[in-house]
Parts: sequence; structure tokens; C-alpha cells
Amino acid sequence: MHVQMHLLPLTFLLTLASGHFDLIEPRSRGSDHDKLAEFPCGGLPPSSQRTQVSLTDPEINIALKMGHDHSAVQVLLALGSDPGTNFNITLVPTFAQIGLGDFCLPDVELSEEKLGTRLTEGMEATLQVVTNGDPTGGLYNCADLVFTASASDDSPDGSCKNGTGVTASPFPTSVGRINANESTANGERQGGSGGGNGDNNQGGKQPSGSAAASLQTAAWGVLGVVVLAAGALL
Repeated sequence: MHVQMHLLPLTFLLTLASGHFDLIEPRSRGSDHDKLAEFPCGGLPPSSQRTQVSLTDPEINIALKMGHDHSAVQVLLALGSDPGTNFNITLVPTFAQIGLGDFCLPDVELSEEKLGTRLTEGMEATLQVVTNGDPTGGLYNCADLVFTASASDDSPDGSCKNGTGVTASPFPTSVGRINANESTANGERQGGSGGGNGDNNQGGKQPSGSAAASLQTAAWGVLGVVVLAAGALL
């Protein structure tokens, strides 16, 4: 008896395996796609392996691996060793990202002016990348940081890059003030009309109470320079 095997294309299998997004650089707390919808940080605890950020040149590249072909993305920061839900600093306000695979936000500023506080040796912080869920909620990945004068660049060469056809663009100012976990991929408020991000995930746990307030009071930064820099890498 001849049994005919129908094999799914490898690209299809890879798409299934990469249904959300991964934070490649700086080093993430980990990757558990089953918990990625849990705020904050995909439900993962702080890491003992913190990425060093220079006190004299406090900038960082953010490299992502996108599993959605259309997403709203936002980058937040919280100060402290274990800040909980207090992500009240916006490094990059919500913007549109299109395309699967590698996506890079280069030279994201973490200066004293941006953070609103004096940077000191050994100061710890946590960076959180937020994307929209589908149809509601958000997805969360975190990286733990430490500021130091002796920071060394241990990033692998070429880790921050943009794949073919990957683009980014700012939303209008009014849309940019919506947190990514409240936005559709098209920049509209969740619950209204507009498309999602192509995944079949039915949403996840959204921040509530003080957690939601922490996100709502985030200080909005300037996106244009970062997006233009990302475009230059295409």
C-alpha cells in the first residue's frame, strides 16, 4: 500500500512557529510565546544577565524578529532593579511596522534628558517592547539593562538589521499617543474598525488599574529620528 505524504512548506511551518515577535537585542529575559500576552514582560522575571549601557554615550540598538506582517510597536522603559508595572518612560512612541523577519531600531536614546533623571554607575532599568495583540491586548518582551562607564559592546555583528521589504513609519501625532497594546496595526483604537496583525491569537491579559495608569502617563518621545534611522538600514 502506498501512503502519500503531504508535507507543509517550510516557510509555512516557520510562520506558525514565529507567530508573535522576539527581542533579539538587547538580550531579552527569554522567549515564551505562550505567555507573551502577559503584562509586564511576557510574565518573565528580571534577568541576572543585564545588557550594559554606556554612561557617556547612552544609546542602544533594538533588534526584533517580527512574526506578524503588520504591527503597531512601542518601546517603554522603567527604572529600578525590579520595576514591576512602572513603565512610565516612552523611548519610542507607537508607530507602524510592516514586514516579517528582522527589524532594527538603531541608536535609541537613553540620555538623562530623555529619562528625566541623572544617570549613575550601576543604575538598573528594564526596556519593554510592546506590540498590538489580535484582536485586542498587547504582546510584551523585556530586556534588563545596567548603566556603567565600563560598558562594552558585546552585540553580535549584524544583529540589528532590516529584512527585505521591512518598513516603519510614524502614525499621526494623535495616534502616536495611543499605547501599542490599545492600538490596531493600522493605528486605530482597539474595538473600532481596522485590521489586526494577521495572527489568530485571541488577545491576552491587558494591564489594568495602576498598570494601565503607568502606561497612560508615559512621557512621549520623538519618533521621527528613530524611524528615519531604521529606514536608512533598509
